[in-house]
This record gives sequence, C-alpha cells and structure tokens, in this order.
Amino acid sequence: MDKILLLSPDDDITAIRSRINSVLPELAGQAGVSTKRPPRLLLDVPGKNKALHTLVNMKLLARTIKGRTVELAIVSKHPAVRDFAKTVGIKRFGSVRAAKRAKWVDSATPLTPAAETTAPVLLTAVPNEPLPVKSKTRRPRQKNYVLVLGKGRVGVLQQFGALILVAALSAVLFVGAMALLPQATITLTPVARAVQTELIVKADPAVQGVDFQSLTFPARVSQVELEMPGRIETIETELAPVGRAAGTVAFINRTDQEQTIPVSTTVTTSAGEQIEFITTQTATIPAGVGSLTPTRVIAVEPGPQGNVPAGQINRLENSSYSLLARVVNEQPLGGGTLEPARVVVQDDKERLQAHLQQLIYQEGLEQLRQSLAEQEFISPETLQVIVLDVTYNEFSGDVSDTFSGEMQAVVRGTVVGGYNANRLALAALEAQVPAGYELDIEGLRFGAGEVLDVRDGTVTFRVFADGQALPVIDPHAVARSVTWLSLGEAQAQLNQQYPLAAVPGIELQPDWARQWVGRLPFSSVRIDVIINDAVTPVVSDG
Repeated sequence: MDKILLLSPDDDITAIRSRINSVLPELAGQAGVSTKRPPRLLLDVPGKNKALHTLVNMKLLARTIKGRTVELAIVSKHPAVRDFAKTVGIKRFGSVRAAKRAKWVDSATPLTPAAETTAPVLLTAVPNEPLPVKSKTRRPRQKNYVLVLGKGRVGVLQQFGALILVAALSAVLFVGAMALLPQATITLTPVARAVQTELIVKADPAVQGVDFQSLTFPARVSQVELEMPGRIETIETELAPVGRAAGTVAFINRTDQEQTIPVSTTVTTSAGEQIEFITTQTATIPAGVGSLTPTRVIAVEPGPQGNVPAGQINRLENSSYSLLARVVNEQPLGGGTLEPARVVVQDDKERLQAHLQQLIYQEGLEQLRQSLAEQEFISPETLQVIVLDVTYNEFSGDVSDTFSGEMQAVVRGTVVGGYNANRLALAALEAQVPAGYELDIEGLRFGAGEVLDVRDGTVTFRVFADGQALPVIDPHAVARSVTWLSLGEAQAQLNQQYPLAAVPGIELQPDWARQWVGRLPFSSVRIDVIINDAVTPVVSDG
C-alpha cells in the first residue's frame, strides 16, 4: 500500500527523517504483497518548510530510504527543492494532484498528517552545564553522609523527604504567582507587498542549462510524422465533352447457325480516327446467312465525336466475332455534347497542397500537445510542416467537381518547459523583495505571454509573474520588545516597527491588570503573539 506523508512547516531534516522512519515499517510490510513494484511514499513538503532548501539535507533525505524496498517522491513548488531532488535522483511533482494524474499514486492512497507520525525527541540541556561524557575509569563508591543537628543524626531518607516537601511548596507558590500575574495576547495583521515582473526569455534547444544573465534556458525539439488525405472543389469551368453518343447497330449473321454477341462488345468505325462504342445488351442473331438483330450501343468517350453518320460503325474489335457476324449502323448516332463543366487545372494542385498542409499542421499540433509533460507547452508559431510526398487522384484536364490527394509530412516544433521559465521569473521576483520581507512561494502566479520571435528553433517570448512579499515577524522578538510598556506605547512601537493593516490588538488579563496596572507583563513568557494572515491593500482607481 502506498502512502502520502504531509510534513509540518516547522520540521527540520531530523524531524523529516524521523517521520519517514515511523511509516517505513508499515510500508515495508506491504513490499511482498505486490510483485509488480515496491510500495511508494509521497512526501508533501509545505511551501514554508525550508529544511530541504539545501543539497546536503536533500542527500540526507535520499540516504534515509537507501537500501529500503520503498520508492520516494516529493511534492514541492519551490524550484530549489525540485532541483536538489533531481540531483539526488528523487522523483518530484508540483502537486499531489499531478502525482495522481501521472499514476505515481492513485486517488485511494491514504494521506498521513504530520500529527500521526513521530518527530524526534530531543534532550533538553541545562544552560552552562556540559553534557555527560562516558568514562572508562571506575567510579568511586558513594559514601552515605548524615546531617548532624546537635547530638542527633538525620538519615538520608529524611533529607530526601525534606527536599521533596520544599520542591512541592515551591511549585505551589510558583503556580499561585503565575495565576496572579497578568497575561497578554497581542494580535498583529501584517500588510503584504505586491511584487510582479515581466521578462523576455529565450528557449533554445542548443543550450544545456539555465543562464540567469542572458535569460536563456534549454528547450527540446519534438516531431510527428503524418499521412493526411484531403479534397477540394474545382473552380475552373470550360466547355468539355459531357454527353456520350448513343444509337442502334445491326448485327448480321454470316453463318447458318444462331450466333450470340455478348454485352459490352466493342465495335468501332474504320475510316479516319477510330471511335469506339460498346453494346449495352446481349445480341442474339437468328440462324441463317443474312439474318440480323438490332442492338443498342453507346460511345466509350463523351463528346460530339461520337455523333457519327449512318454506315460509319462497321467493324468488330474482336476478330473472332468478325467471322460470325457483320455490324453496321443503319441510322446516325447522336447525343454526344460539349457543355460547361468544372475541370482540374494546375492551380488546383497548389490549392490542394495548401489545404493538406493546413490539415497536417492542425493534426500535428494536437498530437504534439498530447505528448507534452507537466509544465511544458509548444508554441504554434514554432511548428514547421516538412512535406515528404504528395499523390493526386485526378490530373489536369480531368472533368471533375473535386480534386483529391494525400500528403505525407513531418510536423516539427519547439517544446518549451514552463518550469525553467518560471525559475527565471522567480529569480526576478526575489530580487524585488525588500529587506525584512520574504516571498510567499505558495501565492505565486506565472504565465507565458506573446511569442516575439522564432529563429532556428529558438523561441523568444514574454513571461510574467506576480506574488506577495510577506513581512518577517518573529513572535518572540515582538514579545520581548514590548515588555512592561503601556498599552498605548506598545501599539505605537509595533505600528512603527512593522507594516500592519490595523492597530495591534492587545488583550490584558485579568481585568484588574488593565484597570490597575495598565502595562504589559514584565516577562515576555507571559505574552502570546498571534500573527494573522497578511492582507494586500486594494488600490482604488479614483
């Protein structure tokens, strides 16, 4: 069974490794259940967690699962975390949804919150007291001492009981004093600063890494080979042979026996240009020399050349039939005409090629987009259609309302990784963050603008990004800075020290402390500081 482990924003690398170790036994127990692959652990890293912002900590994370039958991946939107994960060979995703979409985990994979895992328990050291060091020297045997009062003696058990009593009384006095001391709660609502940037970047397939000076990053070239049929309507018209001549011929028997001339037998003229006709029915000639039977024929080619006068059709193309019968048209044939008709011309080839290229361009763009990975895009301006071959079903001069053919071509384009473009935009945003602020990684928005130039596979385009810079406020520093100040002084000092959206809220308990003391506690331990989510001021147009 796979797992999704959610980390805490305050976890350091030791806590992260401890939480992983707490779920590894359960995952390892599932290793033998599936024979297809080992169980998987997806680590969801909050945007405010900075434990994995160094390569050293990322290597320690990779070492945690080394030799285990578990696959590890992380979820993070921070570029540095993703780069370090790639360096040590850990798979990375931009979101849990992206990991599910890639089928690394499925929708049924359970989510384990940080509260359900074990963080390391650290020993608390006493200030200025060295940690105990093991020694190989033999310790001297402890001696039992007694406290002598006058002539009597007090045993060790009595001394120990007295110490316990003193400690208990001190604890009661301390709790009582703390209950009587004032307690303050300070609520701050900081103001965020909007930051935004717009860059002109280049995606170049020839470079290997991201160059933050020239704003250039790698791209890749992708292509697909297609075969696409197409058809267009012809537009040129001219007088063309349309109707075919038709009429009747007579077959005359040359023998004493009945003869049969099958349908589709070819008969022709013999004088001048030979014109062919075919029978449209089977002719049965009665027995006896000179017997005849009429039969319908139609010209093979359309046009007026089939309108022959009487007596012109006098030859059977099949010589074997000539021994059995003669043929003649006793009446002229008619019906062959010239009419305006649409024909194929040379210009139709160029129009058909342009039509086929457009079809291949659209289909190629769709197929290339379907093959893109996460955070990749392909600009239509970079696509090239390289024609390999074109075949046509009609030819110039053919009478046809349509002209059709098939094209074989390669569609090639430059695939741009939005992740690298976002890294450049992120660096530009971080440069705009003023002192005392930090960039809110989770609130960033990135986008690609217009393509400015495409040359030799290199795409020059605009990218933009915007987000918020949050003021860095340490609650402990806030508490220490306002101890034993009056409420008004504390509010004025905090307003001057931090960018706040409203006057700091200060609540002093118990009520008598506000009425009679009117000051914050003398100790910062008695001051709780609550920091609300930062707000962005709305700038009105008026």
